[in-house]
Order: sequence, then C-alpha cells, then structure tokens
Amino acid sequence: MVWLYNNDGEISLTDHFHDKIPRYAILSHTWGPAAEEVTFEDIKGGIAEGKQGYAKIRFCGERARQDGIQYFWVDTCCIDKSNNAELAEAITSMFRWYQNAAKCYVYLSDVWTDNQVSLSLESLQLALQKSRWFTRGWTLQELIAPQSVEFFCSNCNPLGSKRSLEQPLHEITGIAVSALRGDKLSLFEVEERMSWAERRDTTREEDKAYSMLGIFDVSMAPIYGEGVENAFERLHDELLRREKKRAHDQLSAVLQPNFDSRKRLMTRRSESHAISSSCDPSHLNPQPRLYSKDSIHSIDAGTKQSLIDQLYFDKIDERVTSLTAAQGTTCRWFFTKSVYTSWYNVGQQPEHSGFLWIKGNPGTGKSTLMKLLFETAKLKGDSSQLTLSFFFLARGIAEEKSTTGLYRSLLHQLFQKVEELRDSLDWMTPDGARSIQRNQWHDAALKQTLAHAVQKLGSRSLMIFVDALDECNQGQAADMVCFFEELCGLAREAQVSLRICFSSRHYPTITIQKGVEVTLEDEAGHTEDMEQYIRLKLRLGTVKQAEPLRADILKRSSGIFLWVVLVIDILNGEYQRGLISPKQSRQRLKEIPPELSKLFEMIITRDGENPEQLQLCLRWVLFAARPLKPQELYFAIQLGLNKSYSSCWDQEDIDLDQMKSYVRSSSKGLAEVTRNKASEVQFIHESVRDYLLARKFSSQLPSSTMETL
Repeated sequence: MVWLYNNDGEISLTDHFHDKIPRYAILSHTWGPAAEEVTFEDIKGGIAEGKQGYAKIRFCGERARQDGIQYFWVDTCCIDKSNNAELAEAITSMFRWYQNAAKCYVYLSDVWTDNQVSLSLESLQLALQKSRWFTRGWTLQELIAPQSVEFFCSNCNPLGSKRSLEQPLHEITGIAVSALRGDKLSLFEVEERMSWAERRDTTREEDKAYSMLGIFDVSMAPIYGEGVENAFERLHDELLRREKKRAHDQLSAVLQPNFDSRKRLMTRRSESHAISSSCDPSHLNPQPRLYSKDSIHSIDAGTKQSLIDQLYFDKIDERVTSLTAAQGTTCRWFFTKSVYTSWYNVGQQPEHSGFLWIKGNPGTGKSTLMKLLFETAKLKGDSSQLTLSFFFLARGIAEEKSTTGLYRSLLHQLFQKVEELRDSLDWMTPDGARSIQRNQWHDAALKQTLAHAVQKLGSRSLMIFVDALDECNQGQAADMVCFFEELCGLAREAQVSLRICFSSRHYPTITIQKGVEVTLEDEAGHTEDMEQYIRLKLRLGTVKQAEPLRADILKRSSGIFLWVVLVIDILNGEYQRGLISPKQSRQRLKEIPPELSKLFEMIITRDGENPEQLQLCLRWVLFAARPLKPQELYFAIQLGLNKSYSSCWDQEDIDLDQMKSYVRSSSKGLAEVTRNKASEVQFIHESVRDYLLARKFSSQLPSSTMETL
C-alpha cells in the first residue's frame, strides 16, 4: 500500500512502511474527466499540480494535517493501475483499507455552500440527495467501512459526520442505521445488502459486483472483460461456498461435544473392563431440536417490546402540551354546534363516515380549538373510549412534521392505553420484525400495524384529533387522508366506532369522500370569542372610552385571532408608555394594516430601534438547524453584536427569566419561549415563519457570530 505524505504542503508518495501501518486518512470522492484526475504517474513525474483533480488531493492532505495526520490515501494516484497485480490487490483490499483509516473525508464536488451559512438538516438533506456521490458503486463501501466519516462540500466547508447525518444518510441510501453505526454486516440478509447498491452504477460494468466484495467479506480476483453477469455469478458462488462452510462448522460444533463425551465414556469403560459389545450408535447422533409452528412464525414478547420502544421519539406530544389553552370560556361554543354533536354521536356516524374537518385562515385559532376538543374528549370519555391526538409542527423535528411521526405517535398512545393491542404486531414474521429493529419503522409497516390494532378494538371506540395538516408535506398529508378513509372502512367492517377530526388552513386542497367541514372564520361563535378576548385584554382608559375601539378592532380583524392578539399588544404597549391616549388609539388603529403579513412588516420596521439585534434574532430562530434554548439565542445575538462579548454566563448578572424577556423584546414579540420542559425559542405562529420566508429574509449571519460560535 502506497501513501501520500504531506510535508509542509509538499505532497509526495511513500511506501516505507511494511509491518507497522501508519495512522492515515483516506479520501472518498467521485471521479471527474479521466484527463483531469491525478494518476500515480503524475505524482511520480511531478506534474500533478497542473491538473484539476489536484485540488481535492490538496484538500485531503490539508484536512489530514489539521487532524494531526501526516499520511493519506487517494485512489486516483495511490494505485499503479498499469500493474495488474497491484490493481487486483487494491480491489480486494479496498474495504479493509477504508475500514482501517483513522479518518475518511468525503469530498462532494457537486455540493456548494455559502461560507457564512449553516444549513438546516432539512436543507442539507435536499443538497445531499442530489449529489452524484450517492449514485456511485464504490462509494457504498466507502460510507459503510470507516468508523469516522466526515462530509465536505466543494468549497471545503464541513457538512457533518456519518453520525450527525445518520438519519438523512439512511433516508437517502436505504442503508440501515445500525449498519451505518458499525454493526457487523453479517447480521444483515444478503438481499438487504444487495438492495443498498440497487440504484448505484459504476464506470466498468464488472465493478458493480467487485464493489460489493467488502460488503460480503468475500475475496475474489477481478477479471475485467468477463461481463457483469459472470462477475455476479462468481460472487454468488463464493457466497454459497461460504454458507456451506458455515453450516458445516455449525454442525461440527453440535456433533463434536457428543462425540467427545462418547469417546471419554468408552475409554472409562475400557479401563474398567466393562465395555459393552453392543454399543447403541444412536448415542453419537444429537437429538434434533424441536420447533413449534408458532415459534417459527410469530415474534416473542421481547421483540414486541423492542418494536414498541422504537415508536417513541423525542418531543412526542410536546406540541399539544406547549400550546396555550383557550382563554376564559372561548371556544366552548363549538361543543353545542350541531355539526360537532352529530360527529361526536356514534349513532349518527353513517351521515359523515366519522370525518370532521375544521378549516380556517392562518391565525384563526384552529390549534387552540383542537387542543380544547382533544383534552375535553379525553377527560369526558369513559374507559371504553380511546382518544388520541397528533399536532403537526412545521418548525419541529422530522417526526413532528411527517406522517411517519404521526403513525408512530398514534401507535405509541394505543399500546400505552391497551396492552392487549400489542398482538396487532403478530402479522410480522420474526425476520420482518428484526428488519424493523435494525432499520427503524417505515410508513408501510406502521399503517399495517395501525389497521390491525383498530380492527382489534372490539367494543371500544376510537377518536383521533389531527391538527395542522398544512404543516406536513402535501403529498404525505394526502396519502394519510386516503389511508384514514380506508381505516374507517375497515373499522366499519369490524363494527368498531372510529371518528377522526382534522384541522388545517384552506390549503393544501385535499378532499374526503364523505364528511363534514367547518370554516372557523365564518362562525358566529368564533366572532364572539374574539369579542370576549378584546374585552378581557384591551387596557385603554375607562370601559366607555374603550368601547368604540373594541368594535373597530373586531371589524378590521377579518376573523384572524392572531391579528387581534398582536394589535392589542401594540395598543396596550403604546398606551402604557404614554405614546397614545384613548382618543388617539382609534386613529392609531387605522394606521395598522388589516393584513397579517403587512402587520408583521410594520412590527419589524415600526420604530427602527436595534435593527441589527432584531435581524440577528429573527435569522437565528428562522435558520437554526434545531430549536434554540433562550440562553443560546441570547449569547448568539450578543456575540453577533460584539465579537469580544464574554460567552461565559454570569447568572448573577442576568438570569434565565431575563433572557426569556430578552427573546420577546429582541424579536419585537414575534418569538416566544415554549412553556414546557424543553423551554425552546419558537415563532409565536407558523405564519411568522411563512412571512419571513416569503420575504426572502436573508439567512446570512455576520461572520463574527459564526466564527465565535
């Protein structure tokens, strides 16, 4: 094996090591035009630097130097391809070479990032899945074999590691998460490992097979020109030969103890002159193990528990818990509405097939209403009624904004409430269950399990509340609605009562074959709720002075509850600071735009105070890869404003409550800290995020902030 050696920027070849292999780094990349790639001869001849491909070699050497590694290996120039024996050795040893590397650097020549921008995990996944690197045959083992894999874009910015990106990598490649983490590949079925290479290609057709040698731990000499079918046929033969040897070894391991014990027994009998001339040869044959039909085709309790444990995810149910409850007696009118009472009444289910859909404009209070409906139904129902919920959250983690997360959450809730429903996992084979244990749950298995569980409910009724369908991918949401329609059909056949309540904006446009809909902003009860809120929260002068203003606010609101909340906050604040009088407040109201998006614009630009602080705050909340804690946001903003600001938290100088107040003031009321255990910063409503993204709000953060952080 020949390495490259980095000596203060001077890169040269060396093969001085024989017995003791040095610590080395290795490069994974895709080949460009052959004429531009640096070869073994180019390095030997000193003409490598003139080629385009030298840039990634220089990158690998410099990155290795930063990691304290002097030696590194690059396939383009560390193999003398004119030497057939050396080429054959490289092909059969490649997996082991990558496996033994201290670091593997993946250079993605077709991925580029701004030096000052930290991509969110979702944006990064979109960039990665378009990369050619994930379509090449040899890069499969280069991803799996090394323990430490780090990804870099074409301008050498780090993108993450195999561990930090394992979920996107799993979704892009289909490779089991446990395989990415280093589990023995022999634990995975041959068919599964073959599937990892299905969408990959190689320049030479035989390499489709040769690039899998390390994945199957097979040693096989390459024969270029034999064709891909012959190459795979030889690989197949090697796998069969190894399987036969493994079976023989297992049988020997079973037989040998019996043979040895028989031999010892015969020796003792010979020594005592008591050996029998009529030995029963059956003693040499081990008794076959007996398996029941059930033990072969069903999964055990431990496996079931493992599958159920995998349904749980961080932040499950956190959205509904953190939502502000309905104020006073607001939203209670909905319980008496005929549409709701009809849906709630099991006897009237044929009229609506179990579906109720609450729709409304952004900011009308749909989630607040759904929280009340769910919690009331949960408390009101008896032991025979099961009530489940899922609240989508576009700004949340992957599970909070996907139907995969929804199905996992619903099943998790069901299995917690009714233990005997665990039998709904019995449709799986043991091998299928193990596959899920290795690769995580997927939608098809989740939906099938949920269907079995619903059909096993018997005399129990099931009520499901699903909020904010518009905060989920439109394709996923449409597929989910179709599945729930099928589920209701299965429930009817099994004589199980199933009712489902959705809420969403007026888009995406998804239709249900049969059900009832409510448009929130058109309801008289919704208008009365806003009247009540205005009466409770508006604090301007006497009741008589404030009455005309209350009517004006309601009239200009267009049924948008969030608009009312923000406007009252503005008017109360300006009145308390002495900026307006009760009489002036009506004129001030006329200056406030009635559209929600224009109101956001006015809030951001109205006073011109601390614009850089505001910009930093909104950018961090909008573009952070994960939700920030209030203390993280506080120091991010401070360091952005002043690079020399101390990042040590002096809690005597500023405490956590002050930092939470700072979040509100620096965002001008557009961000808040959640009131749950996580205590994270979020926008007050998803429409704030929509507005900022539609406005093409810059994601570029000051370089001083990024460097210091």
